[in-house]
Amino acid sequence: MCAGCFIHLLADSRLKEEQATCPNCRCEISKSLCCRNLAVEKAVSELPAECGFCAGQFPRSLLEGLQKAECQDRVTQCKYKRIGCPWQGPFHELSVHEAECSHPTKTGNELMDILDEMDQTRKKEMQLYNSIFSLLSFEKIGYT
Repeated sequence: MCAGCFIHLLADSRLKEEQATCPNCRCEISKSLCCRNLAVEKAVSELPAECGFCAGQFPRSLLEGLQKAECQDRVTQCKYKRIGCPWQGPFHELSVHEAECSHPTKTGNELMDILDEMDQTRKKEMQLYNSIFSLLSFEKIGYT
């Protein structure tokens, strides 16, 4: 049983004020009686899963690493993002973009303008974040 289903089962039984039981064998279960089935976890990790970028089938245990480092269709960003390049796209198109990217040839004044815009955007985002945080930090919010 996955962790989400286990927690859901425990919560349902608590609301009904009864002991949680396994849906398959009907034995009592609780947080303290719970144990992991390592054989099943190993078998599940070897099942094929689909890559969200290239739709290839890979073992579930390897999928996360493949998506981060090896998938040619994973979404990546230009190395000049820090100086304002907005491009993002599949990894296999990165070298073509970076060869044609105009950001490394911009003048100092153009780069300063881009960085100023980025600073202004960041300030607005921080103001929004701070206002949301201050609203959420009230101990009690009354409503009618």
